[in-house]
Amino acid sequence: MRTGSSRPHRRPARIFVAVFSALSLVSVVGCADNSPVAAPTSTLPAEQPDGGSTDKPAEVAIPDYETDLDLDKEEKKAVEGALVALDEYVATLNKAFSSGGKNTENIDGAAKGEALETLKADSKGLKKNRKYMAGEFRIEDRVIQDVSKEADEVVVLTCVDNSTFAEVDLGDPLPDRSPEPLRVKFLAQLDNSNWKIESQSLWSTPCGK
Repeated sequence: MRTGSSRPHRRPARIFVAVFSALSLVSVVGCADNSPVAAPTSTLPAEQPDGGSTDKPAEVAIPDYETDLDLDKEEKKAVEGALVALDEYVATLNKAFSSGGKNTENIDGAAKGEALETLKADSKGLKKNRKYMAGEFRIEDRVIQDVSKEADEVVVLTCVDNSTFAEVDLGDPLPDRSPEPLRVKFLAQLDNSNWKIESQSLWSTPCGK
């Protein structure tokens, strides 16, 4: 059962040590008690670059997730699309930031709106300042907090260890830091026929809660 307010409470504070605006989560939103519901890994057909190909479409693995929502068939399809977009977004972020902002090819493939603009700005800043992201940004779990068919939106809560990546000078290694798990909320939206990440923010409930 969901508890607490779902309305965001803004505060002017950076959460991540790494000074990336895309990873600087400035909003804290209400908490939720999401009971795990079995959600077996499924697959979606991958987009084919050659529209004339008659080969069987490759399948994209859908990450495991948990939710306390009673999802219908249409909502499950939306969740799967959002989860694939989230994985693509994380891969794009890592590729761009680990290259010091140089590798930004297809940066808009899985991001839109606020998320896309901050990815572009952060990549430009890294390149200008001759810095890069050491380590790797990765998410450890996925909890579906909300699905809106009217707005074509899916809210995914994840856990991110802030100690696994950092902005450093080119050539410098990842600093040795203690684990710092953070619960992060991603908002995925349908953009024409493709799901993309629109924004991210810090969720008030700690990882594991």
